[in-house]
Amino acid sequence: MKQQLAVESFLAGRRVVIAKFVAHHYKEVSNKAKKVVGVVNLYEVQCADGKAPTVQTWCPRDIQTIEQAEKQCPCPFKDGQKLVIEFDSMEPNGFDAKNGVLIRAVTVLPLE
Repeated sequence: MKQQLAVESFLAGRRVVIAKFVAHHYKEVSNKAKKVVGVVNLYEVQCADGKAPTVQTWCPRDIQTIEQAEKQCPCPFKDGQKLVIEFDSMEPNGFDAKNGVLIRAVTVLPLE
């Protein structure tokens, strides 16, 4: 995504943030019965103001293990690459996020 499009999306009222990619890992999500219901991508990013939230996106529904996720949904971003993150919510969360802030993202695209 071009930077001008990201700025226009932000001005149009969409929740968009630009951040630098730092690290990636997968996490299985289970229900109360301990049955795996899906796998999430967790991207650690660095914002310009020095904050470092964790960005969460879901893998496709047919992926039920981390091994499947590694094969079918490899991380497309390189270390230090700038990303445009459109998100629904940003919330404090010490369980999934290493630094305590979790962004539930709609899309994560590289900034051109």
